[in-house]
Amino acid sequence: MNNSTIPKLLELAAHSLLSREAMPALEEFTVDLFPPLLTAAFSKGHKKALKELVQAWPFPFLRLGSLIVRWPNQDSLQAVLDGLEALPANRTCPRVERSCGSLHLCCRKLHIEEMPFNSLIGILKTLDLNFIQELEVFDWFRALSEQSLFATQLGRMCNLQSLKLAYYHWAFSPDGEQSSSYFLSQLSKLAHLQKLHLSYSYLSGNLHQVLSCLQSPLQTLEIRSCTLLDTDITYLSQSPHATCLKKLDLSGNNLSHVVPGPLETLLQEVSGTLQHLDLNHCRLKDGHLSAILPALCRCSHLSSLGLSDNPVSRAGLMTLLEHTTGLMELKRVLYPIPVECCVYLQGLSWGPVNKGKLCQVQAELQKVLQAVQRADMQWSPPLPSPLPVRLVQLD
Repeated sequence: MNNSTIPKLLELAAHSLLSREAMPALEEFTVDLFPPLLTAAFSKGHKKALKELVQAWPFPFLRLGSLIVRWPNQDSLQAVLDGLEALPANRTCPRVERSCGSLHLCCRKLHIEEMPFNSLIGILKTLDLNFIQELEVFDWFRALSEQSLFATQLGRMCNLQSLKLAYYHWAFSPDGEQSSSYFLSQLSKLAHLQKLHLSYSYLSGNLHQVLSCLQSPLQTLEIRSCTLLDTDITYLSQSPHATCLKKLDLSGNNLSHVVPGPLETLLQEVSGTLQHLDLNHCRLKDGHLSAILPALCRCSHLSSLGLSDNPVSRAGLMTLLEHTTGLMELKRVLYPIPVECCVYLQGLSWGPVNKGKLCQVQAELQKVLQAVQRADMQWSPPLPSPLPVRLVQLD
C-alpha cells in the first residue's frame, strides 16, 4: 500500500461511518480520521455529525475555507457555528499534549451581507479575530449601540489588511459624542490596513476624519457613491496616501465640479504609483476629460482605467485614445457608451443603446489601436450589471 491510497481509504471510511444511523463515540476515533470525517459531513450536509465533530475536534484550529468554497452550504456552516457556540468557555482539548487549548475558528476572509446584527456579533465573537485579513460588511447598522459593538470587534482585528464597508451610517459631530468618533478610534488600531473600500455612505466634507486616523498610507482606496466634495478631493491630494496609492476608485461621485481643479492635482500626486483608476459614473464630459488628460498621461504605471457611464462623445473618446496610447502599461480601458449611441439621464446611460453606432465606434477605436501598434490595449464598453449575490462567506 502506497501513501497515496491512505487518504482514499480514510475518505471511504468517513463516508461509511456517516452512512450509519448513529456514529460510534467520537472519542474512540484516531485523530487522523477527523479531517476526512469533517470533509465528508460538510459535502453531504450532515448537520448533526458536523455539530458533534466540532464539539469533539482534537486540534486547536478548525479550517473551513476550502470546504465552504467547494460546498457553499449555509446549513452546513450554521451547523459548525452551532457546534462552536455549544462549546463551554473553559473547554480544553481532550487529546494530544500537542494541541491542548481552546478551539479557534480560523478565518482569513469574512464577507457578511444582510444578516441579523446579533448573528453578526455572534460570528465575530466565535472567530479568532487575529487571523482575519479581509473583512467585507455590506449592511446597515441603524442603532448607535450596534455601531459601537461592531467597532469594538473591528478594533481587535490587529492583522486586518483589507476593509470593505457599505451602507455604513457615519455620524460626524464636532463634540465627539456620536458613534463615528468611537469607530474611528478603533479604525486607528489597524496598523496593517492597506486597502479601504467605502461605498453608499454619506461622507461629504468628512473624508479627512476617516483617512487621518490611519497609522500608515493606503495602497488601495475605493470611495464609491459617497457624495464627495471638492474639499475631500483636495484633502486626499495633500494626504500621505496620495503618493502611495496603487488603486483609486472614486466611482459614483459627481466629480464634474472638481474639474478643472482638485481632480487634476490628485492625479498628479498619484501618478508615480497608480496602477488602477476607476472614475465610472462621475458625470465627466468631454471638457472634463480634456482637463485631466495631461495629469492622466503622467500615470506611467497605469494598467487599467474605468470611465463607464460618463456622458462623453465619440470625439471625446478618440481624443482620450490618442493621448493614452503612450501609456505602455495601460492594457484595459472600460470606456463609456458615447452620447451618440444612447441617452444619458442624471449621469447614467439609459437604453436602448444603438448597437449599430456603438459597433462603428468600436471599429474606429480598433483601427486607431492597430495604426499605433497597440493591439495589446483592450477597449471595451460596459457590460450589463450582474444580479447581486447574497451570502455569508468564510475563507
